[in-house]
Amino acid sequence: MKKTYAIDELYAINPKLEHTYENGVLTIRNFFENPEDVYDHITSRQYPMWKYSTERKTPNGTVYNDCRITDKIGHPTRTSINENERILDLCRQYWWKGEYDYQMIHEFNCFQTITNFDTKLQHYPHIDSSFITPDNVSTLNMLVYMDKEASGGTAVYKGEWITNMEHMGVLYEVEKDFEVDYIIPAEFNTCVIFTGNKLHGAWIDDYSKYCEENWRYSYVRFFIPRTKKDGNWSD
Repeated sequence: MKKTYAIDELYAINPKLEHTYENGVLTIRNFFENPEDVYDHITSRQYPMWKYSTERKTPNGTVYNDCRITDKIGHPTRTSINENERILDLCRQYWWKGEYDYQMIHEFNCFQTITNFDTKLQHYPHIDSSFITPDNVSTLNMLVYMDKEASGGTAVYKGEWITNMEHMGVLYEVEKDFEVDYIIPAEFNTCVIFTGNKLHGAWIDDYSKYCEENWRYSYVRFFIPRTKKDGNWSD
C-alpha cells in the first residue's frame, strides 16, 4: 500500500538544539526529532546512482554503489524556512552573520561497497569553496550522519591542491597525496557543520560495515553566505 507523509513532520528537527564548537566544527547531537522515522524512510526506498552514465565505464555499480536521493520541496512552508533559520542562527555565531542561500531540497548521500574493502581507498577529497575564501564567508557544509554502523566519518585534509576526478571513480588512495588533518567522527543522528574551503571527504574505517544490506547514509545541505557583489566580498 502506498503511504503519504508530511515533509515538515518527517524532517522536524529537535526543538532544543544543543551544540558544541571545536576545531572549526559545529556539532549538534540528536538533530532530527524523529530519527527512526527518517531512517525508515530512507532505508525503504530505491536509490538513483550518482554521477553515473552508461556512456562511460566507472566503478559505480561494480566496485561500489554510490547513490544520491534528492527530494525537492515543491511548496516550502513557513515551518521549513523557520527550521533552517534555527540552524543558521547557530552558524551566525561562528561564521557569516548575515543572510544565506540554500536549496529547498532534502538530500542524502548513499554509499555501499561491493568488492572494495581496502581502507587505503577513501572518498575523493573535494572543496565546496575556493581555498582562498575566508572562513567567515565560506560555503558551509552540513551533514547529518544517518546510518547506525557509524564507521568513520568525514576526513579533513591538509593541503591546497586538488584535481577532482571523482566522476571517474569516487574512491582514491588519499594518503598517497594528502595528509589527514583530523576526522570528524560519525554518530547516528548527529549534525556537523564546517566550512567548505578545506579539502574533505567521506572516511570509512571498516568497509565490511557497508556491504550487502547495509549502506552509509548522510543527509547533506549547503549554506551559502549572501556576500559576493561585483566580485568583491561585502559585509
